[in-house]
Amino acid sequence: MQQRTSLTLSPDRREAAVCGTAGFPCGAYFIDIALYPASAISWHWREEIELSMVVGGAARVRFGSGAFVLNAGEGMFINAEALHAFDIVGDEGCRMISLVLDYNMLAGREDSVFARRYVMPLVQSGAVKIVRLSPEVEWQQAVLKCLREAFLTYDEGKYGFELIVRARLTECLWHIVRNMRAAMREYEGASEASEERAKRMLDFIHMHYAEPIQLADIAAAANVGERECLRAFKKTLSVTPTAYLLRYRASMSAQLLLDTDKSIAEICFEVGFNSQSHYGQMFRRFFHMSPREYRVRYGKAARQSPL
Repeated sequence: MQQRTSLTLSPDRREAAVCGTAGFPCGAYFIDIALYPASAISWHWREEIELSMVVGGAARVRFGSGAFVLNAGEGMFINAEALHAFDIVGDEGCRMISLVLDYNMLAGREDSVFARRYVMPLVQSGAVKIVRLSPEVEWQQAVLKCLREAFLTYDEGKYGFELIVRARLTECLWHIVRNMRAAMREYEGASEASEERAKRMLDFIHMHYAEPIQLADIAAAANVGERECLRAFKKTLSVTPTAYLLRYRASMSAQLLLDTDKSIAEICFEVGFNSQSHYGQMFRRFFHMSPREYRVRYGKAARQSPL
């Protein structure tokens, strides 16, 4: 089991970290969101599937079609290539356990019945991006139980743990596939198209955020008009492109405040703001303190000071 405090992202926001080993492509992680930059996990996606459960505090999960809050004891299934983000809800932070795995570990050969009938229909379904798991729902409680057992078995690392973890994750998959079949059959693909457009627009913002970007520039990145740009962004991320750009600039500035000795004025202009007053207003809106206060509280000097 590893503790994670940051993401390693490729330019297109794909998480690039390798999970497990080539022989057993599954990783077990303990996640404390408060230890991540700005106490949030930014928008990203991965090629693997993930099962997570909150064990302390609460988190808001944001994804293509909306958002929900997970409290302690609740969890989620995150499908491959599903765009998502997390932030803390309340004053108790948020701690989670997570298993991230290459779905081929459960599918086996491409022509196997496991791949054709169960794994690939789930992974390729645009209808099942993120599934909230509640202990109040019988089949979801079963998934959470299997997840917890798999995580603890992985953490112990005793002889044969790989077999037990794979078996418990197969049970999780079975419950999800069996109970999401109707949604998978009814899906028509419209939401997936919006998400793909949003991904291309996010890529553009992440590459050019320090430049004077206009709405037309963001729309052009996905070959759509400004109206469709707004619609796809709102549908997928529940924010406008402009609001996302401002938050992203503020988040990037927060990282510079923590990791560099650059002046606040330098950072302001480096991340794309055109005035210090506007930068200060936006930073306070998203982080509830000024850039200077943030640096004092969380910067290198604060992290190096003795307890």
